[in-house]
Amino acid sequence: MDIRYLEYILALAETGNMTRAAKKLYVSQPTLSQFLTKQETELGTPLFQRSSGTYTLTPVGSLYAEYARKVISLTDSLEKDIKRVSNTSRIRIGTSASSALQMLSSILADFRKYYPKVELVLSDDNLRSTSNLIFRGELDLAFVTANSLEQYKGQSIELKKEEVVFAAPSIHPYCQKLSGSRNRTLNSQQLLEHFDKYPFILQHKGSCIRYLVEDFFDKQDFNPTIACSTSHAQSICDMVSSNIGVGFIPAGNEVSTKQITFFSLEPRIYRIHSILYRKDLIMNPPHKYLIELAQAYVNTSWNQS
Repeated sequence: MDIRYLEYILALAETGNMTRAAKKLYVSQPTLSQFLTKQETELGTPLFQRSSGTYTLTPVGSLYAEYARKVISLTDSLEKDIKRVSNTSRIRIGTSASSALQMLSSILADFRKYYPKVELVLSDDNLRSTSNLIFRGELDLAFVTANSLEQYKGQSIELKKEEVVFAAPSIHPYCQKLSGSRNRTLNSQQLLEHFDKYPFILQHKGSCIRYLVEDFFDKQDFNPTIACSTSHAQSICDMVSSNIGVGFIPAGNEVSTKQITFFSLEPRIYRIHSILYRKDLIMNPPHKYLIELAQAYVNTSWNQS
C-alpha cells in the first residue's frame, strides 16, 4: 500500500530540512519540493513555515502529521493481519454433537465468502476425545456440548445452555397418573421411586449428557439397568415411545408425541454448548470470524432456554 507521500511530510517535519529529508527518503530534493508544493496547493494552506531553510509545521501541518502517523500505523497493522490470514490456510475443528455439525454446515458458506482459501478440517468424536485433542494441541477449535466449563477455564467460550429432560413412555403408570397435569417435574427421589425398575437408554460413555446422568446417578447411589447406549437423541425417543425404556435427551430434541411424557428435573440439569480452543492459539481473523458466525447462529437459530 503506497503511503510514501505521507512519509515525505513526516520526514520533512522530523529533519526540518529539505536536503536532509530528501536524503533520508532516497528521493531528489526537487521531487520532494514539488510534492510539498502540490500538496499545499491542493489543501489550500501551507503545511510548513519556511525560515532560513528550516521547515517548521504549521497548525494545519501538525494535524496532517498526526493523521499521517495514524494512517501509517493502521496500514502496518493491516498488512500484518493480511499476512497472518494468508498463513492461516487450515483450521482444525472438532465437534462432539450433531447440533454442532449442523451449525457448521449452516455457517460454512458465509465463512468461505470471506476466507475462500482457508481449509476447514473437521473431525467428530465424543466430548472426552475432542477435549483431549484440544489439550494436546491437535485441534485449533472445537464446538462441543459440555457438562461443565470449569476444567476449560481460559480455553472456552460459552454459546448457550440447554436443559436436559427426562423422557418416559406415556403408558407408564406414573405418566398415566399425571395425564392432563401441567406439573411435569421430577426430583431425584421421585424419579427413582417410579422408574428405578425400568431399563435406561443412555448416551455413549464420554458424551456430555452421559457425564451429567452419571453424576446424577452417583449422587443417588443408584446403579441403573442399561438397555441400550446410543449417540442419537432421536433413537432414544424412538425406543422410549416403543416402551423399551426411559432416557435423557436435550430439550431441543423433544418431539410432540402422545407416546412420550417429558419431565424437567429438579434441580434442572443443563448441557453447555461451547467453543473450546487450544491454549497457544493465536486468534487470527479467520478464527474470530468463525466464532462470530457461530455466536450469531446460536442467537438466531437456537431458541431453547
